[in-house]
Amino acid sequence: MEIGHILVKKLDETLSVEEQKVFDNWIHQSDNHRFMFLRLKIFYNNGYDISKVDDPDIKVHRSKI
Repeated sequence: MEIGHILVKKLDETLSVEEQKVFDNWIHQSDNHRFMFLRLKIFYNNGYDISKVDDPDIKVHRSKI
């Protein structure tokens, strides 16, 4: 499963136990991961549709963040 999909599910609070383990491992791997997730969370909390994070053309969507 792609990390983008897991990030979206984390924000939607719909992670399975296994997905939560993947998220926990990913978030603890680097400060950049934590920073990216916090940025996504801010956008999510402000009503932006972040579901496109899992899109194959992620560079286009990242440029909008």
